[in-house]
Amino acid sequence: MINPTQTPWTPLAPPPLDWQGDTPISRHTGDIYFSTEDGLQESDYVFIEGNRLRSRWATHSEASFVVAEIGVGSALNVALTCQRWLEKRPAGKTLHYIGIERAPMRPADIRRALASWPMLSPVCGPLLDRWPDPLPGCHRRRFVDWGITVDFWWGEAAEILEDLASHGRPWVDAWYLDGFAPATETGPWESSVYEAMAGLSRPGATFATFTAAGTVRRGLADAGFHVTKRPGYGRKREALCGHLDTASPRPPRLTPWDLNAHPMSVDNALVVGAGLAGAHVAAALAARGITVTVLEAGAMATGGSSNLQGITYTRLSHQHNPLTDFSVSAFGYATDLTAQLLHRGALTAGVDAGLGGYIQLHDEDDMLAHLRQVLPLAPQFAQAVSADDIAERIGIAPRCGGIHYQRGGWLDPRAVCRALLDHPLITVQEDCGPLTLERTDSGRWQALNRANVALAEAPAAILATAYGVLAAPQLAWLPIAPIRGQTTHLPSTAQLSGLEIALCDQGYLPPAREGLHCIGASFGPGDIGTDEREPEHAHNIDMMQSALPQLDIAAPEQGWQGHVAHRCNSNDYLPIAGMAPDLPAFNAQYDRLRHDRKRPIDAPAPLHTGLGVLTSLGSRGLTAAPLAAEVLADQLLGGIPCVPRYLQRAISPARFAERALKRGQAL
Repeated sequence: MINPTQTPWTPLAPPPLDWQGDTPISRHTGDIYFSTEDGLQESDYVFIEGNRLRSRWATHSEASFVVAEIGVGSALNVALTCQRWLEKRPAGKTLHYIGIERAPMRPADIRRALASWPMLSPVCGPLLDRWPDPLPGCHRRRFVDWGITVDFWWGEAAEILEDLASHGRPWVDAWYLDGFAPATETGPWESSVYEAMAGLSRPGATFATFTAAGTVRRGLADAGFHVTKRPGYGRKREALCGHLDTASPRPPRLTPWDLNAHPMSVDNALVVGAGLAGAHVAAALAARGITVTVLEAGAMATGGSSNLQGITYTRLSHQHNPLTDFSVSAFGYATDLTAQLLHRGALTAGVDAGLGGYIQLHDEDDMLAHLRQVLPLAPQFAQAVSADDIAERIGIAPRCGGIHYQRGGWLDPRAVCRALLDHPLITVQEDCGPLTLERTDSGRWQALNRANVALAEAPAAILATAYGVLAAPQLAWLPIAPIRGQTTHLPSTAQLSGLEIALCDQGYLPPAREGLHCIGASFGPGDIGTDEREPEHAHNIDMMQSALPQLDIAAPEQGWQGHVAHRCNSNDYLPIAGMAPDLPAFNAQYDRLRHDRKRPIDAPAPLHTGLGVLTSLGSRGLTAAPLAAEVLADQLLGGIPCVPRYLQRAISPARFAERALKRGQAL
């Protein structure tokens, strides 16, 4: 199981390569990544034909077909599978590709390796343009026009597969076993890998591999697969393929308080809240073909989503922890999504967004020293920079050096909400006033207004109203609170004319938009006031002058202007995303946690059927909301998870109830 908490944070090192022409060779093992005769034909024969994908795609009864590859390597199999899928895509079907790799190749090396096959260019280009940074964890990429979702999992195959198998659900239809030869690399060929494969396989799932090694054949057979020898490709005499007749889910190694044991198959849903949380949830559901009604008490993108500018950003640490790891994963997903919105014309560069990256100031300490050592492994993600480097970049000297994140930047949160909600499957109803949710006798959720009139009804409902979710009796126990935040609209000056990327310190300073920099923000826990306050403007100005000591700021004649909004945070500052537990039943189901914290309780989590929640985004809504919405949508529908299990547990609404029980209490 994946849980790197308190281990050193570091990107993954790329594989050391030698080359035979344009064929990459592992310097460690001496193995080639694909056949020097014709790697494309080899992959087509071994994996596409070995899994009978063309015929199976045409007759597959499920909405989505899932391929999982152990050993992404040069990405040849990813590109080829996407290409074959697009050649004869079944109407109304989607492809989900899970690619696992412990040492991701650099995009430049992949481009060189695949350059011999220009017929793959239509898929290679978009894949590599969105290639994930070499950071441990899952990196989801949606190719909407292709009907393809790719989950790149960077890390050890055994850990990743065990983590996915811990959900106890079969998802995979076809397996590619494409690690290096078992004699030179044992990791992808461990018995635990085969056992996890069996646990993740749907009935009738197939596998294919280039090897015919006896250890592999016996390991797969012991896990329950029927194994068949077939002629190998080229000089290889034999290869293996086979299938699994019946699914064999793994027994739980963790108490499943974070899992939805009864996912739903729905064609419509309702979402309460049209800010960043609600917009992202609605978009995530619509991307899965679900019709969504979004209800908003007032106007779209008010509350915490109403600032003039916000920053998509992350913060690193010298070691893994849930807050850092979720932030980094969410940052990758959010920046990719925003780039796609810009590419599609849903957002306009310079008007709605500026994604030139950002700089986080950081005084010298042990953490920065550690990051200076490891960040060269991921130069396209972030680089440590000196104060002089920053001054040259932005045109004014900062207090200290820091880290230049190559992606992210500023966004107009209101424009993001509008772009996400502008979808043919999404309907928005504004000015609904206060709403309550009630479950009907038929098991559907109704949204009722103050006059007790049902405005919408659906089998599934998501509450995404920041601290307003506490008004729902099903969630009144959540430990969340409002946090007042006031921004200041700083008129641009000649000093700031060179600022083309955002600068972050204790506060943030984005490039000017319409002649104003939206800086901030103040931090007032529990303060629900909406009035602008001079001391908070002064606080914001002080933060900027601390970051940029030479910055000359004079108050406008009319006084400082700005905006007040309210964030929402939990007591652990992580998002809350998942299905809503039925608290009394939850406490009864897992009462044994009071006395025995470690022994798994093999009992499903009692949930309010079809009721989800997304809140506690704090000041990171632009970053956290997209991935948190994916997690929630996957849980509701039983989809393949896009974060490791420990992060799913870290943001689950049930975590507070579980922690209370372990303390010998009950919420």
